[in-house]
Amino acid sequence: MPGLYSSATSQQPMASLGVRPATYSSTSVHEQDSGLDWAGQIVDKHMLEDRSYPDLSELLQVPSHDYPTASGLSEYDYPSHSVHGVGLSSLAQVRETKHTPLPPELVERFAHMQCNCNMGLFPEINRAWLTIDSDIFVWNYEDSGDLAYFDGLNETILSVALVRPKPDIFQSHIQFLLCLATPIDIVLLGVSFTSSRAGGAAEEPYAEMHLLPDPLFTIPSDNTYVTDIAASGNGRVFMAAKDGCLYELFYQAEDGWFTRKCRKINHSHSKLSFLVPSFLNFSFLEDDALVQIAIDDTRNILYTRSEKGTLQVFDLGSDGLGMSRVASVSQQTAVYNASLIVRTIDKSNFKPIVHVAAVTSEESANIHLVAVTHTGVRLYFSTSHFYSQQREPYTLSLVHVRLPPGFCASAAVPRPSHVHMAHYKNGSALVVRRQTSLRSMFMSLCVFGSASAAISAGYLGSLKMLMWLKLG
Repeated sequence: MPGLYSSATSQQPMASLGVRPATYSSTSVHEQDSGLDWAGQIVDKHMLEDRSYPDLSELLQVPSHDYPTASGLSEYDYPSHSVHGVGLSSLAQVRETKHTPLPPELVERFAHMQCNCNMGLFPEINRAWLTIDSDIFVWNYEDSGDLAYFDGLNETILSVALVRPKPDIFQSHIQFLLCLATPIDIVLLGVSFTSSRAGGAAEEPYAEMHLLPDPLFTIPSDNTYVTDIAASGNGRVFMAAKDGCLYELFYQAEDGWFTRKCRKINHSHSKLSFLVPSFLNFSFLEDDALVQIAIDDTRNILYTRSEKGTLQVFDLGSDGLGMSRVASVSQQTAVYNASLIVRTIDKSNFKPIVHVAAVTSEESANIHLVAVTHTGVRLYFSTSHFYSQQREPYTLSLVHVRLPPGFCASAAVPRPSHVHMAHYKNGSALVVRRQTSLRSMFMSLCVFGSASAAISAGYLGSLKMLMWLKLG
């Protein structure tokens, strides 16, 4: 091995300096090689253990889709820190590591707000966004710098989404699209960035953001009130609407024979619905607005949640370019199934459903969706049989009910209630529950424990909540 042997020429200068050269026997070299091999085997073993982390269904002890289970009723489901070792009971479970204020330019804008304000995060580009009426502001949430804005709309912005564009549609400098929905129009803006390299450090690709002043596409909303926008990894844009329909904002490079460059497609109506008079279509529609979209890019599945808690499953096809609705479960059915699994808990704890999140294939091969209720209960669903060779979804089965802390007899913490916001990623869920009009509390829930902290509400507090809801 290099560096273990010294030649005669290299020993002479060392001897002249009075330094005795090191000698190595064949036995010591062999022992060192064996030690390195052993160390390499240990590293490989631990890397293999990290990669072989148990499936979520194994952690929740769900043997099959036909045998749903429950957890959270035992004190061992949420063990106290004090039972794990001395001093852990005084360890802060949640602490604020960084506080970044709003850009001062935005604070002044609140005084001129007339009717609406929304905010959120774009973690892909390290940006936070804020809409005030018809204007949108985007800035770097790490240092409150690089504030960009767009004020070219006349109507209140209802929903916002960041989209990776489809390939070969736009010029290369357009790295993202910003989709804005108002009561009148749906707009796609181009987003580009200027990278920077400071002091020999690694290049920062999203150093300076630029919003193109002219929209790439603008189409009328046709009186569609958009409640949520979500984009798939391959650049498709889906919109949930107050009329209970799922729409897609379809865009392409050129006009087709019978299609425009950009148009709105209703995926909740059949292709023959145009043969039925519009007043009959509306008469058969149930008044149940879609309020959330969740997309699993690892399986090409799209989920929707309605205002009344109905969950729908759409198969996007093996290439992610298709669209077909394959399953739908009402909130009443989900509550009934949960009550059969946990018979000792009042049914009111299983509704309403306030959030849904897709579970990626990296986390679980068997569990595909998690829903959070207003009491912090997590409902885990599967869209196929466990370990099935069939990749396409065809059902939505409740396989596990996870109760939050507070349901076991010896619980030291109160049960959560009035949960109105949640976020789930990689087995951990953050739920925000309202205590008063000016104060909220969030809880961090995982398969093996929980933590909680109180935070202030209001504009600044809501932004801090959203910052905390960014998991990695």
